[in-house]
Amino acid sequence: MKKIAIATLVLAAFGAMAADSFTVESQNINNNQAAAQQQYVLGVKKEFSGFAGDLAFSNAQTKGTNALSTRLEAGATVNGPVGLYARAAVGQKYSNTADFTYYSIEPGVAAAVPGVAGLTAKVGYRFRSAFDGSQNNDQTQTARYSLAYALSKVDTVAVKYDNVKGDSNQKIVAVAYTRGF
Repeated sequence: MKKIAIATLVLAAFGAMAADSFTVESQNINNNQAAAQQQYVLGVKKEFSGFAGDLAFSNAQTKGTNALSTRLEAGATVNGPVGLYARAAVGQKYSNTADFTYYSIEPGVAAAVPGVAGLTAKVGYRFRSAFDGSQNNDQTQTARYSLAYALSKVDTVAVKYDNVKGDSNQKIVAVAYTRGF
């Protein structure tokens, strides 16, 4: 596991140096019948011909406890016709009680909102599961919604809502800022 963590950190460092944009996100996670969480996400993204690669680091703190959860994730997104997209990712989750790898698949659609210059709406569905699902309960299906507004050619703010079902049942509200280079 240490080799995976070191490789992920090296990949993240090189990704940050070559990134086209970075994103900072704050999430308020309402867990169904459990303590709420606050999560912060830092991500970088690099555009290539026909697809984009991204790296993200997230850290969640359960309110009123010492419980922590950290995820390191690398993904690739392919954009299709009429705003369709598909993202695949692999990652590593670390917490007080577990350490395992997982994958996710997310198809969706993004479109400009008519009549509002710079406003983009996005709807997606993410399936995420641990590679070893028999040992780690991390299988979820997430309906994802977001509105992003381009403040300038390089600055974007977004509000997001995720409805997570499965091994975790959560409602997540997030605010994000993205800076392009």
